[in-house]
Amino acid sequence: MLDKNEIMKYRMMNKFFSGFSDYSRMVIFGLLSEGDKTVSELVEETGFSQSKISNHLKCLRDTNLVDTIQNGKFVIYSIKDEKIKKILELADECITKQTQEQYNCLKY
Repeated sequence: MLDKNEIMKYRMMNKFFSGFSDYSRMVIFGLLSEGDKTVSELVEETGFSQSKISNHLKCLRDTNLVDTIQNGKFVIYSIKDEKIKKILELADECITKQTQEQYNCLKY
């Protein structure tokens, strides 16, 4: 039987991983992995609307995955922790391996 601390840990993990559970947020992560960006830069690079970018960035702030820095009238977004970048790299490695294995299997 799980105790209250374990339940809380899994709820926190669920909230943490919910930040990764949307295609648009993954695109944003990909761009932020290249360097810090403003909302305008993210809109320009993704083609997404400003409101869509802002909504997803709010989710990423709420799940504690991105940081913000005020620079004059601009807010600059960055990935909060290098460990988050590592999670993204590991996911990319898993997907690449899985894709290669699926491709190899289809050749038969």
